[in-house]
Amino acid sequence: MDAHNEHLSAEFSNSGETVDVRSCDLVAAVTDFLEFYGTAYLLGDTMAGVIGEGSGTAKFERLVAAAGFGADADGFIRSLVALLVSADSQCPHALCLNGIEISQMLLVAVLQRLLPGNGFVSIKDVAQLEGRTNIRVPDEQRESLQAVIDTYPVRLSMHTIRQMRVSRDVAYQYLPFVEELDPVGHTNTWIGQFHQGLLEQMYQNRVIFLLNMSCPVYCRFCFRKHKESRNETNPTVADVARAVAHVAASPNIKEIVITGGDPFLNRCNMAAAIDGLKQIAHVQCLRLATRSVAYYPNLFLADDGELLDYLKLKSLELQALGKRMELATHLIHPDEVSPECLEIISELVKNGIPVYIQTPFLKDCNDKGPELVRLFGLLRGAGAELHYIYIPCSPIHGNSVYWSPLSDGVGVASYLRANLSDRVIPRICTATPIGKLDWNSSGWAVEPHATDEKFVWLRTPYTPEYFKRFAPLADGLNNLRANAEGTIDVSYMARIGDEGLYLGRRPARPARTERPDPPLLETLQQDALAEPQPLCSVVAAVPEGARRLHRTRVGLEAGAGPEALAYAIDNREVTDVVLAGEAIERLDEVAAVVEALRPVDHVNAVRLRSLAFAYAPERFGRALISRLGALNHLEVARPLRLEIETQFLHAAELGSAHRRLARRLNNHGITVYANVPLLTGVNDTPEAAMALAYGLRGAGIEFHHCYVAGLPLQRRHNADRPLDTADVIDIATTVRREGSGREIPRYIIATPLGEVDFGLTSRLKATGGVLHLKLQPYTLDYFKEMDPAYQWPQGVSEDAAGVPLWTVPGLFSSDGFMVG
Repeated sequence: MDAHNEHLSAEFSNSGETVDVRSCDLVAAVTDFLEFYGTAYLLGDTMAGVIGEGSGTAKFERLVAAAGFGADADGFIRSLVALLVSADSQCPHALCLNGIEISQMLLVAVLQRLLPGNGFVSIKDVAQLEGRTNIRVPDEQRESLQAVIDTYPVRLSMHTIRQMRVSRDVAYQYLPFVEELDPVGHTNTWIGQFHQGLLEQMYQNRVIFLLNMSCPVYCRFCFRKHKESRNETNPTVADVARAVAHVAASPNIKEIVITGGDPFLNRCNMAAAIDGLKQIAHVQCLRLATRSVAYYPNLFLADDGELLDYLKLKSLELQALGKRMELATHLIHPDEVSPECLEIISELVKNGIPVYIQTPFLKDCNDKGPELVRLFGLLRGAGAELHYIYIPCSPIHGNSVYWSPLSDGVGVASYLRANLSDRVIPRICTATPIGKLDWNSSGWAVEPHATDEKFVWLRTPYTPEYFKRFAPLADGLNNLRANAEGTIDVSYMARIGDEGLYLGRRPARPARTERPDPPLLETLQQDALAEPQPLCSVVAAVPEGARRLHRTRVGLEAGAGPEALAYAIDNREVTDVVLAGEAIERLDEVAAVVEALRPVDHVNAVRLRSLAFAYAPERFGRALISRLGALNHLEVARPLRLEIETQFLHAAELGSAHRRLARRLNNHGITVYANVPLLTGVNDTPEAAMALAYGLRGAGIEFHHCYVAGLPLQRRHNADRPLDTADVIDIATTVRREGSGREIPRYIIATPLGEVDFGLTSRLKATGGVLHLKLQPYTLDYFKEMDPAYQWPQGVSEDAAGVPLWTVPGLFSSDGFMVG
């Protein structure tokens, strides 16, 4: 296929902007993109089916032919350019050429040649907005939209402008809109903002450093677009030194969130903060918060990745002092994900800097579920940890278009539980004016507000005494009330959506009963080692040696034959392969599985179960860690992430050897995560659970699942001494209130049909004193998609709506709260 050196001159339809480019340059852009990023993982199955395998040139030729241009590359390019110049930042649909839907990622790669540049632009008027974004503002809106621009800053990066041109869901986040003049909502979302210069404190154990007062881009839904600080002078290095001194004098502060605006725009302040805080003994973690990974990736990639190198260096300095660095970022819709964004995440994770994702839940953008499944799958493969979904969007002035009912956010949890790997599901969280709550574990909807239908009462995990330790809340606030259990209810602006979410007030719980004859911890350790957690298949129609753990997960037993591995490869819904047993004892088998899965687009993680990590960490020598590191493929186009799953029962099991081992694995980009079964008389008190959460955090181990019931070890141990649901709520409340947000697990019940979240994607029902569990993510049809002959197993029934019910072993409710 010949590409001619034809010059193209194109005028963007709405803005009138003209660009001149050579056809061969655009052919090169498309060919290079397809060479390096032309995989189903990035582009989706449909387009991958069009372009096929092979070189970028071969893929381009197939694309041109499929779009109806035969071998006419120039004709394809001319039509592609015409498509792009006619598209604007409010386009609702995908862009197609002769019925072939062109990947948004590929279109952005072409726009990098048509609209080059890596800076950002401050928008001052409507005409400039039209020119930069290729939109046409209706005459009747121009005056109002100018008022919006005059009120709230509008700033866009060139990277974002390119993405906006071909994605309505990206534009939706950054384009100003006339509804921003709506006065409904708050100016500030926190009532407990405790200011000491650039320092803010909402929680006893962590503070926020505001190092830079502006952002490179302003998200229209963000509460910080209202903050007076964006109009203030940036702090100085001397201001940073005073804030560091305050932290040094406050031994309860364990973590610092370094943010802004964007803190990376003020390197002097960032260096002063990191270098000052790393010397404070009680500071354990620095969390650097930025959204530039998504909307301004050149900040990290410019000058041969100089900023990335700086972060790697500072991370090593912190590690030498027993501390760690993390990077927090927001991504909201899969159209925001770029190869550059994934490269940044993988580069940081491969060098021992965890990256965690927080996602605001936006109406008409990512509130249905499939968008989040795609988004989180892409980010997981790059090495990120999925942390929060914020429901609803912050209720500030002028962003009501983004608000969805609370029920939509709670409901999406069931969709994610059914369609995502368990390692990819964030916590469903609401940021109340006094702190965060996790839905139906550490907080819930209590009742409607009596006099204002725009508000609901939410039970939070916080107490007046908690705030008195560092900054008492103001007296007489009418949006707070103490409840009978001693925590604070807050009046929160939101629509409930479903009255069934109101759980009411928690009754006074009976006195905790003593459990008879608790076994020694050593006995349970031996029990766990003698019979590690088995891989239980949710359907029977699988080859010998394989287990279908979930729609997205296949487990392989030791010595499984090629048919078992082929089962994972042939089922495109599968994203994770879990290797049972003590995987470090059979590295040759692990290596063979990884090698077989490397060409597979849809599998992006191999998980090794290892109790040796917990009970014999000395077995992880340098050679073994180096080999594991070589099997970990964090990359952009076809990632295959290696993770280690382990188990701890008590904080006393954690030691310095685990911290050193986790750090060494983390520095190879390997995440270690722990699942913890709650065992009565062992770790089922808030104090014991908090100590374990704190210990795992300090060791650099992700606290993944806190199992409430259902594991074999729990069925045996808790059978005669069942766990009280009231203890689960107390544990969740304490860990949320007293811990770091990054210490909080998901509270899970294991069932024969798969895992569900306590209180969130499941509901408890009592019949004759027996607790039954309603498994909301699953239906009979769900399992028949995996096994057409599937029938409910023994012990499972279904309600009138077809939702399965299962009798929960080892669990009871002393107070009946959250039990239907």
